[in-house]
Amino acid sequence: MTYIETFLSAFSFSATTITFCFCLPFGLAILYRLFLHPLSHIPGPFLARITSLHLYTICFLGIECRVLEEYHRRFKAPVLRIAPNAVSISDGAALHPIYIAGGGFPKAARYENFKVGGHDTIFSSRDAAYRDLRAKAVAPLFAMSRVRAAACESGLMRQCVTRFVDQLQVEKARAIESSPKAAKVDVLGLTYRLMMDSVTGYLFNHVYGALEEQPVSTKPAKAPVSADSKPNQMSALPFIFAIVEAGRFSLLPNWLFSTINVIAGRLFPDQEFHSSLDRVHKFAEKVTNEADPTTDDSYQSRLLAAGVGKPETIIQCMAVMFAGTDSTAVKLVTIIFHLVQNPGIQKRLEKELHEFDEDPGIDPQSIPYLRAVVKEGLRLGMANPARFSRTTPPGGFEIQGIHIPGGTDVGLAPYTLHHNPEVFPGPFEFHPERWLDENKDEKRRPGRPSREMERDLVPFSVGLRTCIARNLATHELFVATKALVESGVLQGASTCTKTIELEEYFNVGIKDHKLEVQWYP
Repeated sequence: MTYIETFLSAFSFSATTITFCFCLPFGLAILYRLFLHPLSHIPGPFLARITSLHLYTICFLGIECRVLEEYHRRFKAPVLRIAPNAVSISDGAALHPIYIAGGGFPKAARYENFKVGGHDTIFSSRDAAYRDLRAKAVAPLFAMSRVRAAACESGLMRQCVTRFVDQLQVEKARAIESSPKAAKVDVLGLTYRLMMDSVTGYLFNHVYGALEEQPVSTKPAKAPVSADSKPNQMSALPFIFAIVEAGRFSLLPNWLFSTINVIAGRLFPDQEFHSSLDRVHKFAEKVTNEADPTTDDSYQSRLLAAGVGKPETIIQCMAVMFAGTDSTAVKLVTIIFHLVQNPGIQKRLEKELHEFDEDPGIDPQSIPYLRAVVKEGLRLGMANPARFSRTTPPGGFEIQGIHIPGGTDVGLAPYTLHHNPEVFPGPFEFHPERWLDENKDEKRRPGRPSREMERDLVPFSVGLRTCIARNLATHELFVATKALVESGVLQGASTCTKTIELEEYFNVGIKDHKLEVQWYP
């Protein structure tokens, strides 16, 4: 054998050995995850059982919720393995042990990726003591009595809603005049403006001024539109949309999420985002610097009085500006969309509101059909459709006879719960009557929705970590929906799409960041 032949033979042996040694750990890891892992007894798709890349991919693509719902149905499994160490549960009976009993399981590592400016917030913090100090300081602002006062005739919330309806009336008139074709109006952009002004005015005693910014109408359908043209948008929207889009990567380990964030910022600088961020930061900084904890009763003043420093208070204000605007705007635009698509529902609601208009001081939440419409909007308008991830305690827990070991990433998704046909027949239909006494579904208790319906409706999460602003957000929806229907502004409108196309990140996105309706002359 020549020297060259000997060398090649040795190299071939070495290459085979190296390849084998390289692949062996991966092969063993796959076998372990499939057959020996503590979650190996839980069904799930093959790829999900051996690698987290499957879950990361569907999260990035914005299809996580519908894919997992399909897997639950395909495997006929209320407990589904969606990653080597992660489980999705579709049975609402698990809500109590995971989120409520004993304060609920601790938040999973995913929430580390929702810091604002590198700081924890009331929403993102996994430290219960950290959150409790801040949440308790501001909790009185969300008392129902205080929220109702803001919705009275002279209250800030009512004033914002009135300006919102007036602007929509102007857009409607402009659309009708745009003969021979209708103009499209981005109602999502307008609801963002309403909620930004409402939440900042209510919490900070300073209105952001979104409703006073540029007009919201897009060009008439007959007008030429360039490929890069955008509707006039609220100055804070790029800031809001950036947080929504970051949800694509929210399941990644924090070190990788942070690395991608830094690299993306350097490779793809976004001046529009930075201008928006600067505008929001300056507003939060202004309201914080002007706060007087001894005399003011505002969100920022209460945080300062609790010992939270100014830099962090600014961050907390920015966080609540996002949360209070994005989530409620998505819920309201969902209600608007379905009212426009269902004129019969709109007409019935208008008739009921007329019957109650002799009592101007009535609490809108006490009006039965209005309450049903809003609850159905909350069911379909999921601002957070993905799993509320938690980590099981060391001893694990059991659901439907299935043991889930400690240290497992576990959670239920509002999308899955709200679209469960066993609990909500016709789950993709907007059907407010399901919440009324007239519903004759045999599963319902006499005169009330079923226990499962009430249990599984979780638009604001559930337990101690539920949204602290849920009273404010819910009442905003009631007041705005009531005003819209009473004004008649939605009459004669039509939607520009058959459905609301969602991007299912942790904070839901609506495709193209707009939802348009139109009126024909």
